[in-house]
Amino acid sequence: MGTLEDNFTGRLDPAGPPEPASPPWRIIVPTVVACYLTLVQVLRFRALRAMERKYAAYAADPYALSYRQAAEIMRLHQLRDTPFLFYFGTQWALVKSYGMATGTPLLVRTRQLCDPARVGRRAEDTAVVLLELLVGDIDSERGRRAAARLNWMHARYAARIVEADYVHTMALFVLEPARWIDRYDWRPLTRLEKVAYFVYWKELARRMGFAHLVPDTLEALERWKRAYEAEHMYFIPENRVVTESTVGLFMRGVPRFLHGFVRALFVSFIDEKPVRDALGFPEPPRWAAVLTPAFLRLRGFVIRHFFLPRPVPLDPMARPGKDGRLYRAARFVGFEPWYVADTWYNRLMIWVTSGGKVSLSEKFQTKGYVPEELGPVEFGNLGKDEVFRQAEEMKAYAVEDGPVGTACPLAFG
Repeated sequence: MGTLEDNFTGRLDPAGPPEPASPPWRIIVPTVVACYLTLVQVLRFRALRAMERKYAAYAADPYALSYRQAAEIMRLHQLRDTPFLFYFGTQWALVKSYGMATGTPLLVRTRQLCDPARVGRRAEDTAVVLLELLVGDIDSERGRRAAARLNWMHARYAARIVEADYVHTMALFVLEPARWIDRYDWRPLTRLEKVAYFVYWKELARRMGFAHLVPDTLEALERWKRAYEAEHMYFIPENRVVTESTVGLFMRGVPRFLHGFVRALFVSFIDEKPVRDALGFPEPPRWAAVLTPAFLRLRGFVIRHFFLPRPVPLDPMARPGKDGRLYRAARFVGFEPWYVADTWYNRLMIWVTSGGKVSLSEKFQTKGYVPEELGPVEFGNLGKDEVFRQAEEMKAYAVEDGPVGTACPLAFG
């Protein structure tokens, strides 16, 4: 029989007391994070792969797409995968167009883009028309009226518009969004998507009457654009006047003490020296030239690896009201709340998003819009019969000729 000490030590566990159990969150949290990141990778490219399978027959020759097929393909990056940089690139295409010495003198004479009282509406009208043509159905009643209204407005200045400028503007709209997406978004556009967008724009060009000037391929269009800019993109004072008006529009919601900072960022977005020179801007500060691409690349990386894909496409189209007019959603307003219904929710949204600087009022046509009234206020009640006539002719044109015609039979004389 051993001593008390022997008995006591003999009963002790030589390994010591048991370790306390790990808290459950140390297992649950890493597991949930791993599952989430795996789900992101599984779902991130699912919509793109489905689209590629559907149009696999066109991979070798995407120029064989009809404009209706092209419209379906481009909706993926417009409304679901890369909408931010798509619309940013589209907006920047307009800014770059102000470097063309062939077009800005007319913009200054009409004062639509250099009068502070008009530039906001001009920007919103441009956005509305582009949405109707690029996101809506161009064969629908409202789509045909929007296209006809655009043709009617251009016809007012036909004698002063250089016809090749239409092609250059189209080239910017086609190429600029893809340039921004390829460089900075979470994925580049595929060749199928790029050619589809070109095919769709060529159909718009056909309905606007200048398709005969458009090169046959996307690559040829890019070469044409470079050659045209080498000849016509240079500084004249009107370029700077129009661009400064646009800068002022961006600055409206920015506190005065931040104007210098935001202006430096604006200039840093103009990352092509020939364009900066044509617009009359100096080199951006070094910090801005570094910060802008770094932020955009970081954004793309984070979206690619940490965000689930958008579950449903965006829907920025104006909705029809009971009165038959179209009303924009407050969340898709750019600079001024034109055509937004006067409701308490929209009032609150506009007040919050503008930092309390803008309030809904009848000044912004809270009774909505119809496509045949879009454009400068002095044109609001003009040209409606001509627009209706051309819209009706476009209906027959779309049904009879489809995507195979080569010349637009419609024109305002």
